Amino acid sequence: MITLDLQLPGGDGVEILRYLADQGCEASIIVISGFDTRVVGSAMRIGQTHGLRMLGSLRKPFSIQDLENLIAPIETRAFKPDAADLRKALDRGDILPFFQPKACLVHPSGPAICEVEALARWQHPQHGLIAPGEFIPLAESTGMILPLTWTMVEQSARQLAQWRADGLHLSVAINIAPAVIQDLDYPDRLAALVERAGASPEWFTLEITESGAMRDSEHAMDILTRLRLKGFNLSCDDFGTGYSSLVQLYRMPFCELKIDRSFVVDCIDQSEARVIIRASIELGHNLGLSVCAEGVEAQDVFDYLHAQGCDSIQGYHVGYPVPATDLPELVREASRRLLEIEP
Repeated sequence: MITLDLQLPGGDGVEILRYLADQGCEASIIVISGFDTRVVGSAMRIGQTHGLRMLGSLRKPFSIQDLENLIAPIETRAFKPDAADLRKALDRGDILPFFQPKACLVHPSGPAICEVEALARWQHPQHGLIAPGEFIPLAESTGMILPLTWTMVEQSARQLAQWRADGLHLSVAINIAPAVIQDLDYPDRLAALVERAGASPEWFTLEITESGAMRDSEHAMDILTRLRLKGFNLSCDDFGTGYSSLVQLYRMPFCELKIDRSFVVDCIDQSEARVIIRASIELGHNLGLSVCAEGVEAQDVFDYLHAQGCDSIQGYHVGYPVPATDLPELVREASRRLLEIEP
């Protein structure tokens, strides 16, 4: 592991990142700096662009606990899965959905947990729980993102139908890879799968990244429109990080804009992030869309977004991703805390 200060005598950390990339460095790298989060974020993206393992960043001064929290995931990274490992995991059913609650702030009866997002987790029999960052890129590069997406949809649909039968009336959001929305048969196949599971398309929000939806936009519009006609809700995920035009955004049949966490985590300290958030909320509402903010990890961020009229929020401050068996209790606890918020 390498800790790298961006300010170095006679040089800077970006030069070191370039050097490490040229040397084929495979160590995990932690960036530390007293600069604002925009500078640190740029350095992190530079490292990622060079193919380096950017573990995270720390703002000076930082505590030992902050460092320990960043180092903790390294143990799981000792296992480097390959395509055969991932195929075996899919065949054995080791890829499971964990569910993270999403708080609706404009519910008629007050703030409530109205939806959960299904997030893929790999429960390895020897290596334990493997984070998505360790296998989602592998799935995308090997073409296994398609079967992975299908298994996530199928498991989530069955679980959602069971929750509804038990009186827990939730909807579920699922990330859809750009490769999936290149398949013209996808809307029919998805609707049939959901029906077989005893669920309804209206209970689902399909999250498509802004850049993914704008790739081959005419083709994507065909598929997304048919998904809406079948009753599925559509969310423009990671909004603000792509390069779409407003014309394209207007034409796509989205129901929701989801503000990327990179703006949300900086909104208290960075006026530029607040400007983007306010503009995104206003844009979404003027287009008739609901607006969700992800990456909410603190009460002051929650309060700011609530005051700005954000429709829903998601993040550790609302609840962590948990297995399906743990979700009902998490929803009850999160709902209780939300009801304590002043209207």
